[in-house]
Amino acid sequence: MQQPLKIVKDEKSEEESRKEERDKLITIAGGVELVVKHLDGSAERVKVRQIPATKLEAFMTKLADESTSVSIYCDKPIEWADTLEQDSISEICEKGFEINQNFLNAWCRRRASWTEMLNVGVIADLQRKLEALNNLLVSVGSAQKLPVTTDLALPK
Repeated sequence: MQQPLKIVKDEKSEEESRKEERDKLITIAGGVELVVKHLDGSAERVKVRQIPATKLEAFMTKLADESTSVSIYCDKPIEWADTLEQDSISEICEKGFEINQNFLNAWCRRRASWTEMLNVGVIADLQRKLEALNNLLVSVGSAQKLPVTTDLALPK
C-alpha cells in the first residue's frame, strides 16, 4: 500500500522570509529601539540606526573606536558613550553591526574593487618606469668607455 505524499515546508525558506520581513521593518523604521542604561542608574530608549551614507566614511575610518560607532549608531554626541554602562555599549555595537552588516559588506566589496582597479594602474605605471630605468642603465652600461690613465705627465 502506497503512503500519501507529505508536503514538508522548507524551514529555511520560512526563516529567510522572516529575516527579510524583519530587515524590511528595520529599513522602514531606520533602525531598532533599545533601552540602554547609564552609569548613574538611569535608562534611556534610543534607536540604533542604519549608518547614513554621510557618516559612512567617519564610521569606517574609526572602526576600532567604539565610541564613534555608538555615536553614529545612536545619532548622539561622542561623549554620550562615556555615560553608558559597558553592557549597553556592547548591546548597541552588536545591534548596530547586525543591522548594518549587509550594507557594510557591500561597501567593502566596492571599495576593494576600486582599490584593486587603482592599484593595477599604479603597478603598470611603476613597471613602465622600471623598464625605462633599466633601458637607461643598459644603454649607459654599454656605452663605449674612453681610456683613462693616471700616468699622464702634468705640464710644469
